Amino acid sequence: MKHGKNLFLIPLLLLLIVSLAVPGHAADEGWQAVGVRYGFSMTEKDEYFHQYEVYTEYGLPWHWRGASGWGVSTKFNLALGALYGGHTTSFVGSFGPSLAFDRNGRGFQFEIGPDFAVLGRDRFGKQNFGGLGLFQGHGSVSYIFDNGLGISYRAQHTSNGGMYGPGNPGYDLHMFGVSWHFL
Repeated sequence: MKHGKNLFLIPLLLLLIVSLAVPGHAADEGWQAVGVRYGFSMTEKDEYFHQYEVYTEYGLPWHWRGASGWGVSTKFNLALGALYGGHTTSFVGSFGPSLAFDRNGRGFQFEIGPDFAVLGRDRFGKQNFGGLGLFQGHGSVSYIFDNGLGISYRAQHTSNGGMYGPGNPGYDLHMFGVSWHFL
């Protein structure tokens, strides 16, 4: 499959997620955001990768806030998209929890978390992940404007974590996103 042919899927997936995401209340719990992200490899290991995805965030009930509004909240993240590398394009999806440090969902937000990723194939040119299930770790910084629009940068590592044997370097991405937050 060619690189550009899967790009039409991104708006369709975003429309699906937005239609399923009913805006929650302004607190930490409930649907928090939907968005799109694009990423590219930090360095070329066996292959150079690009990733396109739509994502949503759901606030979990565990959160701690000070009187100033600053605090830590927990989220569940879901992303669906396409991974391109080694002249091959495939489905990629991920899900998992994260911790966010912010001020009532506005301004700067810092987030870290692990995810479980699923690929539609395990080989991309010279890169062989050894299986379809992978692990991700990410750290991100976002800015959420008062009108709900958000922009973000995310550093993300994806690999098999040695689950299918040693010797797989995985891939590291710079991810840039635009999102809408239900404030």
